[in-house]
Amino acid sequence: MIDTAVIGGGACGLAVARGLWQRGHPVRVYERAMASHLNGHGFLLLANGLAALRRLGCDPEDSRGHPITSVRMVCCTGEVLVDQPLKGAVAMLRHQLLETLLRGAPDQLVHYNHGFERFVWHRERARAVCFQNGRSHRADAFIAADGVRSSCRLSLGCGAMTTPGRVKEIVAHVRQPLLAAELGHRFLKVLDPAGGLAVGLVPVGDGRLIWFLQFDSQRFAVPQPCELGAFLEELIRPFPAVVRHVLGATDPARAHLWHTVDEAPATRWSKGNVVLAGDAAHPLLPFTSQGVNAALEDAVLLSDLLLGCRDPGELPELFDVYERQRRPALLGCVDAGRQMARDFVQPPARRLQLPLMA
Repeated sequence: MIDTAVIGGGACGLAVARGLWQRGHPVRVYERAMASHLNGHGFLLLANGLAALRRLGCDPEDSRGHPITSVRMVCCTGEVLVDQPLKGAVAMLRHQLLETLLRGAPDQLVHYNHGFERFVWHRERARAVCFQNGRSHRADAFIAADGVRSSCRLSLGCGAMTTPGRVKEIVAHVRQPLLAAELGHRFLKVLDPAGGLAVGLVPVGDGRLIWFLQFDSQRFAVPQPCELGAFLEELIRPFPAVVRHVLGATDPARAHLWHTVDEAPATRWSKGNVVLAGDAAHPLLPFTSQGVNAALEDAVLLSDLLLGCRDPGELPELFDVYERQRRPALLGCVDAGRQMARDFVQPPARRLQLPLMA
């Protein structure tokens, strides 16, 4: 059996680990945070991501996820731009997804407070991974799933992801039982008629909502963290009362400013027995809603390939297979996200027939 070390305890890393441990293969996950499930806000899982979860033995309908069955886009003036069904989508808080992936996991699967420092190489093969806490771990295969600002990616010589996305996003979740009940299973998005500004409200069950605010950083100066409350208050003045109420009920300190990056997938996803997965290999702009869904698909394919591997010498070839199979779809997501970002900064009247997500 191939002994695998996964670097990064987010959705992608835990999904790879689940695909391995539930079939009896040795795997450990190393996460830089003290407790990763406490951080982050939420996801919209689409049909492909839900299919990947089922392949991993998870039942999305039994995981406290909240089905989203329709999408409505309206202008601040009240004009309805789009009102359409959405099939096979579930909204879920981040910790709920991670808990779903960890359900039934063996003790000591995830090791927290293990920030990546470097790989120990022998020719073209990594023999061990070293962490900032002074510890190290030997393995046959290393899965680098440490996110959009991946240190592992830098160590493979793939370069940093530094091209900023023009559209930034602020996201938070808040408990609003009355509004959550009113929305039911609808994703509501309200757009500024001038373009380049929108607020989305997504119910996630238990009276909670995820909200996000997308803004054109060429139209609005990106705020410092200490300015976030005043920035939100100013931007949402022209929005309906329901939007002002939800954002006003949120502690700005609990909102996250997402500095999106606009990068093509890494030029190569592996070196020897080390492979990139999820955002570390292919960051995606938020409009496609494919970030976590694509990461789960990565995890299913990688775990399947590793399950069929009996000789560590086969790993470079298997990782090439993974990249060849996944790259075309991810290139399509990158192109779709860029087109949707360009469309977003235009006034809504020019976007009546545009897709909501790729």
